[in-house]
Amino acid sequence: MSTIDRLSQLIFNIYEAFTVAFFIRESDHLKCLSSISFAPSFDKSRPVSIENSLPGWVIKHNEPLIIPNFDKDVEALGYYGVDEGIKSFMGYPMEGKGVIIVDSKKKWVFTDKEKKILASFVSLISEEIEKRKKTQDFEDIIEELIIERKIMSLFRNLNLSHISIKEIFVELLSLSGADLCFTGIEKNGKLFIKEILGVNDEDYLMKVCPSGHSIASTVLDGERELLLPYNSGFLKEKALFFSGESIKAKQFFGFPLFSNEVPIGVIGFVSISDRPLHEKSIEPLRNISILLSLYYSSLLMRENLEKVKDFDPVTGSIQFTTFLGFVERSIKKNERFSLLSVKLGGIDMYNRNMGYEFTNGLLQKVFQIIRHCTGSSSFISRKGGGRFYILLREREAFDVRNILKILNYTIAKNISEDIKIDQNNLTEVGVSHFPDDSQNLWELLDRAKERRIRSA
Repeated sequence: MSTIDRLSQLIFNIYEAFTVAFFIRESDHLKCLSSISFAPSFDKSRPVSIENSLPGWVIKHNEPLIIPNFDKDVEALGYYGVDEGIKSFMGYPMEGKGVIIVDSKKKWVFTDKEKKILASFVSLISEEIEKRKKTQDFEDIIEELIIERKIMSLFRNLNLSHISIKEIFVELLSLSGADLCFTGIEKNGKLFIKEILGVNDEDYLMKVCPSGHSIASTVLDGERELLLPYNSGFLKEKALFFSGESIKAKQFFGFPLFSNEVPIGVIGFVSISDRPLHEKSIEPLRNISILLSLYYSSLLMRENLEKVKDFDPVTGSIQFTTFLGFVERSIKKNERFSLLSVKLGGIDMYNRNMGYEFTNGLLQKVFQIIRHCTGSSSFISRKGGGRFYILLREREAFDVRNILKILNYTIAKNISEDIKIDQNNLTEVGVSHFPDDSQNLWELLDRAKERRIRSA
């Protein structure tokens, strides 16, 4: 039995009471910390209203209250489920933090003398409550440190790809007291839900959070954390993610994710139950959001590096090995397609006379012309030098001579008049068709090269 429970028992015996209880204040209600009672209907877990109860009156006015001849409804007491026939009531405030109540089934048992005796217990109980609070705070700190340390260890395994981000989310839910945890990542100016735990992820993953119309996007748009209290009006005005969702958020902690001071996403913690989030977890969650920023930054970097590997650094066209993979897949699927070969002549001469910067710029213009003439659905690759290959899957009608004419005009316009060039040998264009010309990849490439047209 704890010290507070022993004090409850002592007061209960001194006053020969029916019920003795210590209540502490929590927001708009009182929570029972310790009690002794003969009443079957006394529920220690039942919250007592501050506004509509006698214990609430005591703490609101910070004054002792004695009712020697109690004749009010049982609702006035606030801590019984049924009428227990109470005839006397006494309450004493504990420095605005709580209240001691004593009641009896006898009339006229509480006087100023009993009130003075009860007052002597207040300082003892207050000291014990403060000790308990400090002990609890210390235990909470230790628990948070243990969870933080565990999360740090999980991050190491995450970077080694031994675990998923959701395994870290499990610990974050415990740390924050949240029912729901998610991350959103910015892509092309929009916030997409990247990971989520606490609801059916199929209903939310990769869905867009509209800018200015969701709580999640507010964190990204404002580039700062958003800490909303329990039952915040802001949560009632805006959806958490998007309109029409089933989530009814009651509290929200959101932190932006940064890469080189540029916002790249959001991590959010949500209460959707009667349990509020742990405010003491804000600082560790803030620190963890920094680690998540580093993690998602590294993911984005890896994705960009993978993309760079697949594209020609000069023109932005697809690397030739990647291009061959697209052609091979089309052959396996037996899809009809055309292959174009475009050759820009005189590359070495341009490099010697006008420099690599000019030549690279010219190659970029050639790529843009090919893209314009063949459409956005085509696949374009530069094999090396001035040789381009184009895959046209849909076999749309196109004019080879028109492409050649535009290319020749563009190149001639960009070449200095001081350099003598053969107008008929600026570019060459050829084409082959699958499966008409061949069903072999390399034969199709050779046929496209062999059928070159040099003048428009």
